[in-house]
Amino acid sequence: MNLTMLINYPSSVTEKNSNEGRAKRMLRTLFLYLVALFADEVFAENPLSALMQSMKSDTAVRMAYQETRTLELMEKPWKGSGYLYSLPPDLMVKEQVQPERVLMAIKGDKMFYFEPANKVRHQGEISEDNPLSLNVGVFKALINADEALLHRLYQVEFHARTRDWAMILTPKQDTRSGFSILISGLAQHQPDTIKVRQSDGDLSEFSMQKEAAGTEVKAAVERLYHELLGE
Repeated sequence: MNLTMLINYPSSVTEKNSNEGRAKRMLRTLFLYLVALFADEVFAENPLSALMQSMKSDTAVRMAYQETRTLELMEKPWKGSGYLYSLPPDLMVKEQVQPERVLMAIKGDKMFYFEPANKVRHQGEISEDNPLSLNVGVFKALINADEALLHRLYQVEFHARTRDWAMILTPKQDTRSGFSILISGLAQHQPDTIKVRQSDGDLSEFSMQKEAAGTEVKAAVERLYHELLGE
């Protein structure tokens, strides 16, 4: 199954048995996690170029996250939690623990998805030129400190205040879509809150906290990646 097929499946929360729908929702929000994973320190007084450089990391990182989705078709918000791992230069793994365990990863130009309980695996190719893969293109721009690529894909607003900072991303090619990403954090700290509003009005909010970094985290990332591959 290629990436376009994977993320074009309906994402209605009423389709509880749609594995492809779950993979689509995870891919659509994956970029949001990646911003925090690759940020060690963000200084509000610095310009955007300094912010981009701060998002590079040479060390494996683990962060705990909590996610809340407010969707039009849900009576109550959906809540999930788990861990985010990054291993430079190009591997990111998301391990959702609650409400059920799900693994997802991006490595280079490939995306991987695995539901251990159902033994369901998907793999897709990622193309920067595909609008449906826009979040992944931004991910590449951030981890490579490629500010030029970021500006090609998004309209970028960066606001710094005494106590905090915020970055707002909107699609450059479709300014009226209603899709936007808000990334924020306290001054001189990494991002701690990310909000994404989809074009259909659905809202997802993420809170994150860095837990660990180093060789033990590197071993954990590699173990999860091999599990995703079925090795």
